[in-house]
Amino acid sequence: MPALRLPLSVTRRPFLPLPSLGLLTLLLTAPLRPAQAAGTLLLLDDPPAESQWAGGLSWRGWPRAPGSSHQRQGLMPALDYSAPNGFFLSTDTGVGWNLAPALLGESGHGWQLGARVWPQAGRPRRDAPPGIDSLNSRLGAELFANAQVHPALLLQSGLSLGGGRYRHGSLLELGATSGIPLGQDLLAVSLAASYGNSAQLRGSFGVSPAEAARSGLPEFHPASGWQDWSVSLSGEHKFSSDWSVSGQWTHARLIAQAARSPLTQSRQQPSFILSVWHQF
Repeated sequence: MPALRLPLSVTRRPFLPLPSLGLLTLLLTAPLRPAQAAGTLLLLDDPPAESQWAGGLSWRGWPRAPGSSHQRQGLMPALDYSAPNGFFLSTDTGVGWNLAPALLGESGHGWQLGARVWPQAGRPRRDAPPGIDSLNSRLGAELFANAQVHPALLLQSGLSLGGGRYRHGSLLELGATSGIPLGQDLLAVSLAASYGNSAQLRGSFGVSPAEAARSGLPEFHPASGWQDWSVSLSGEHKFSSDWSVSGQWTHARLIAQAARSPLTQSRQQPSFILSVWHQF
């Protein structure tokens, strides 16, 4: 099996200026991702030797709300910038910093350590059952640490903060990624599971006494525990030095308390993204 290279981002030609404020605004106002869905683990390239950026279009689909049986889908711009110091700005991964080069130097090859923020959707009022409070959209924060322990195995972890109704929620996701060679390309296969604290699970799947009285649903007060497991397939194909396509499909399955919530319409929580890129 060839050396593992599993990022969703594509290799890009050097571009010297830093991203503009307009790019940041577009990123933060892009269609939101589900706040409590699985699939928050990162797949990143090592920082480039020179600044790089690319643009294109993405077709995305994600659950309308935590536990929903329906999806939102939409076409949106795709933008990506990465810098030699580990800074990245992307409609795929948000705004963040891979600090491994600064903290570990040359020995940091194969490590990804840092933090990021990215827009997340909750439960809009139009998608909440009658009598159930909405869950506001927000910017999510995550600390991440990945290690390529073998040419064919990447271990991943991410701790998301600021979730739940009152932003006291946290979600730990652990995963591993390997790859299947397909000619000159590589299909990445990832397995992951997430564990949330009580504030996280109650914000997404709980029903308070007031909500129960208004909605007719039974009260539900989940404690800390496992929320879901997921499998993801991701890959990239280059048509030329300037054009490529990348994609990811994730199938998450709610488990334990999240699966038993009165708000859960379906345990199956699929999502996908398909992007066409042009390197500048």
